[in-house]
Amino acid sequence: MQKKLIALAVAGLISSGAFAADNSVTVYGSFDAGLRNLSDANAAGQSLTSMDSSGTFHSNRLGFKGVEGLGNGQNAHFDLESGFTSGSGTLAGNLWGRTASVGLGGSWGSLDLGRQYTTMFQVASAYDPFNYKYTGIIPVSALDGSRRDNDVQYTGTFGALSLGTAYATGKDASNTLTTNYWTVGGAYKTGPLRVALGYGNKKADQLGGTSGETKNWWLGGSYAMTPAAALTVAYYDTKTSNVVVATTNPLGIEGQTKLFVLGGTYSMSKRTTLYAGVDHHNLEGSSVLGYGTAQTQGSQTGVSVGIDHSF
Repeated sequence: MQKKLIALAVAGLISSGAFAADNSVTVYGSFDAGLRNLSDANAAGQSLTSMDSSGTFHSNRLGFKGVEGLGNGQNAHFDLESGFTSGSGTLAGNLWGRTASVGLGGSWGSLDLGRQYTTMFQVASAYDPFNYKYTGIIPVSALDGSRRDNDVQYTGTFGALSLGTAYATGKDASNTLTTNYWTVGGAYKTGPLRVALGYGNKKADQLGGTSGETKNWWLGGSYAMTPAAALTVAYYDTKTSNVVVATTNPLGIEGQTKLFVLGGTYSMSKRTTLYAGVDHHNLEGSSVLGYGTAQTQGSQTGVSVGIDHSF
């Protein structure tokens, strides 16, 4: 009888241990603070120097990830991520505006529901020259929006093949926006040199409203001068065309943004990075990245310096 009880106790410990080994909650984040000067920040031609952003080089975030082992290689997991501004410490949007998702996973992939990164965002990150840094400046992450509410998403990796698909439900019956997008590109790395190029196309139709198309191509490269110091340079070309449905004749609106970005980084450690960057926009027509006023053409130059710390 005693041997049976000991055997049952050991079996219970092994069983609970198998689940406990895969049960965890991780706190993570990053804090980017610095100064950014932007020329021609308004139609009067005035420049603006600011600190209070949600992160210039790397977006500020505070997140919580959790996973629970369900046995047989299956798991349940969640991700909650909040953004904040550097200068004032206030929330950047909703409390969990960066990510709020829960899902199930296993060798078959992962099925996640909630607010999460779009599949376009995840795919294009592989061939963005800046690896999705300076996301508030560089247009790649904005091609289809970086995140989607009410999103049901499947992702899976099988050897060298990665698959992903998503469907975002409407908040209400008035959601009449139809969006089609696609992207193609690639990156190649040899020694300290990495080059990347890509193209993205987005078409959006709003019933009874507007229809438009955004075409974006980019090319760039980075070079690691030392294990700690690197330079990256890239060019991004964005063309937009929109048709506004009027009572009699449709109104066509076109614009183009030509963006040149040069950035340098110095890694003080695996978690702390100093950065400096210069970006120059040439704006033509009704550019989606233009001024916040009626100004429709001209140029803007931004200079950014700061420190980014991840944890």
